[in-house]
Amino acid sequence: MPRLHYNLRVETSMPQADSPVTHPPTHRWSVVVEVAAVAAICFTFAFLVISFARHSSATFDETVRIPAGLSYLRWHDYRLNTDHPPLVKKLAALPLLVENIWPREIDQKEAESVALADWRTLPNSRSVLEGAWVASTVEYFKQWIFAHAFIYGLRDESLARLHKADGHVTGPYTAPTTGELTRADFYNDADALLFRARMIVMALGISLALCLYFWSRSLFGIPGGILSILLLCFDPNIVAHSGLVTTDIPVTFFISAALYFLWRICRRVEIGSVLFFLLFFGAAFVSKSSSAGLIVIFCAAMSARVAARETWPVSPKIRIALDGIGQRLIFVAGLLFVAMLTVFIAIWASYDFRFPAAKNQSGAAAFPIEQALYRDAAIKIELKRWHGAVPEEERANLESRVNGIVQTRPFTFTGQMIMFAARHRLLPEAYLYGLAHASINPLMRTSFLRGEYSNSGFHWSYLWAFLLKTPLPSLLAICAAIIVLIWRGFARTWHFAFIVSAVAVFCVSVALFAPVNIAHRYLLPIYPLLYLLCGAIGAEWSRLAAFSSRLIAAFAALAIPLSSQFVFSPPWHPQKVHPYYLAYFNEIAGGPRAGYKSLVDSNLDWGQELGHLKKWLDDQNINEPIWLSYFGTADPRWYQIRHVSVPKVLGGYLFESSPYSADEDGGAPDKAVKDFLNDLRPGQYLAVSATNLAAVYLGPQTRDVWQHVLASCTYVDQIGYSLFIYRVGKEQ
Repeated sequence: MPRLHYNLRVETSMPQADSPVTHPPTHRWSVVVEVAAVAAICFTFAFLVISFARHSSATFDETVRIPAGLSYLRWHDYRLNTDHPPLVKKLAALPLLVENIWPREIDQKEAESVALADWRTLPNSRSVLEGAWVASTVEYFKQWIFAHAFIYGLRDESLARLHKADGHVTGPYTAPTTGELTRADFYNDADALLFRARMIVMALGISLALCLYFWSRSLFGIPGGILSILLLCFDPNIVAHSGLVTTDIPVTFFISAALYFLWRICRRVEIGSVLFFLLFFGAAFVSKSSSAGLIVIFCAAMSARVAARETWPVSPKIRIALDGIGQRLIFVAGLLFVAMLTVFIAIWASYDFRFPAAKNQSGAAAFPIEQALYRDAAIKIELKRWHGAVPEEERANLESRVNGIVQTRPFTFTGQMIMFAARHRLLPEAYLYGLAHASINPLMRTSFLRGEYSNSGFHWSYLWAFLLKTPLPSLLAICAAIIVLIWRGFARTWHFAFIVSAVAVFCVSVALFAPVNIAHRYLLPIYPLLYLLCGAIGAEWSRLAAFSSRLIAAFAALAIPLSSQFVFSPPWHPQKVHPYYLAYFNEIAGGPRAGYKSLVDSNLDWGQELGHLKKWLDDQNINEPIWLSYFGTADPRWYQIRHVSVPKVLGGYLFESSPYSADEDGGAPDKAVKDFLNDLRPGQYLAVSATNLAAVYLGPQTRDVWQHVLASCTYVDQIGYSLFIYRVGKEQ
């Protein structure tokens, strides 16, 4: 088959680096048409994100990200939520700085004077907030207690009214769950706070789309750019996470932007491209700790350019020559050195150029970095003892065994490096503690994949997540793009090697070094690069005859948006996706209705459906309290959901008093379950989150209990594909 002409002259030599990668024959598109098309796609994307963000309750991590960001900006205290660096949390909290979230700010001295008692017994929301603030600096879980009190705290006058009506109401966590509270009873409009913070992430999602468009346009022309941005903006996974206050979309944008400007440097060395590359490279590192993989991606991607035979143009303002391999290696090494120096400065700047996590921090309040690293070493020793697969009966005792190991174990290499940095104060304390803690938490989690459970993860988990969560048109476009790129000879250019090496390094690092497979969202940074390659199909499209090109364009313009709104499984009964984008699964998985059989947690069920649950209850005229097993941190009382929590061992809501005394004393979970089973009555409704139903984090005993309970229940409905509604008793 004859080759079409490329400006790169791929049929005879490697491409000219300072020219467009492709220069296919295209129609004369006016600037107005191009801008209108891109703007229409971005506005539609924004509409989809806003629809999702407005109708979704707070997901599990969001409730702690927002208060953490505010504590960084207002109090310059970085002890809360150290899992990841603070940039994204600070950005998301910016719109909330003008909000009067509490009657007065937390006074650090007053907070430290509050006894660290059981947070359920503290008398008012203020006490809970201040007590949890102190506790969160020494115990990881307490950050969620502080965050809940911060966002969903009850007014003292409301508590006084409730106490007058019922003397058992002695504090915010004993407030009734079966009687409706009005939103005026809460200090804050939680949904409004959440929505404003989410809009910052949406803006970064739009920036990601524009970055991808300009990159794809540079490579494959306007049709390629349009196809790439169309695939990205109508990917339900991108839509969902662009409407959540998490680090996933922001770091995807920063990584993509850094690689885009790095590619521009490879095409032609210019001062502007270098500065923007350094800016986004540093931003990625202060957004998410896993951005360290960018160093390997940089080396792999730049090696393709160093080895390329064609000239490497340099702006006249930069007096360097990149003719030989040696010169190129020196330049790349120098660029990496400056990039790492930028990262070093960015990390210190994000923590106010201060080593202690808090101002005037006493020694007693300092983070136990050394203790965290000993725990890391101990956990790894225990996991190695069981060859990475701890039996369930042994897993229950893992925590106590780890705590019992004396602190004489050798650190891992990573631990030694962190301790060296801490002793010499090379990096901020909160950043180092985040690195130390990041190596602990994943090792204590269970993986779930297609009905199976593992303590050490699944080798093919992320491949399955990619296959099941990516829209079919996108999968087909990626496969077609690879074929086109190989057929047209583009695969022999450094441009292709640059992109593919970045994807490969990222996939290998995630697959090999992620201790537990829990989230498809960890794969989000590869999607812009894959959709970038899909731009080659747009370039190929522009070479077709007029009738064929219009027919294909119409089909793509219909199929791509349609696939984000409906899953045709079965084809004659499509499942609606809007606005349940987080729960998206494609036809291979059986659609979102069957998603719980393959993946749970943030892949499907992250606590986002309380608002839709309330609407369903109202539509069904169900006024009596329901049983609730909710995997999330949003407060059902804020949504006026009258409910009774199941026992904690079955996934009962954490931030309210349990109706079972055995839950409160923590010593008799079996008794709590037995009492719950005795309390079930025919006709009552039961709402269970998919993650709790799978009992991923609750243990095999809980799975057996749920099977026993559901054997005597009738399935009623699914709310947003992640909350299951049952009615106690079998229909005749």
